[in-house]
Amino acid sequence: MRKSSILVSLCKAKEVIDTSGGCGASFEIEVVSEQFEGKRLLERHRMVNAALSEEMKDIHALSIKKALTPAQWKPQQDTDKHQSAP
Repeated sequence: MRKSSILVSLCKAKEVIDTSGGCGASFEIEVVSEQFEGKRLLERHRMVNAALSEEMKDIHALSIKKALTPAQWKPQQDTDKHQSAP
């Protein structure tokens, strides 16, 4: 699975980590999309799985670590920046 395919499918993949040890069959992802507005977490996960339906045929495991709206993502980034500052 390539990061570009996720970007096309859901607009903004913030992080894609290959956790398969190199075989490319297990991933962790963080996705931010305006399409998640008004959707519950389960609906968001279903949207991600639907958007990646073709790629899922070749994937053994997909862990969706975060599925956030842009409004939810921004405060987390601000918090992360403050925590990492010396």
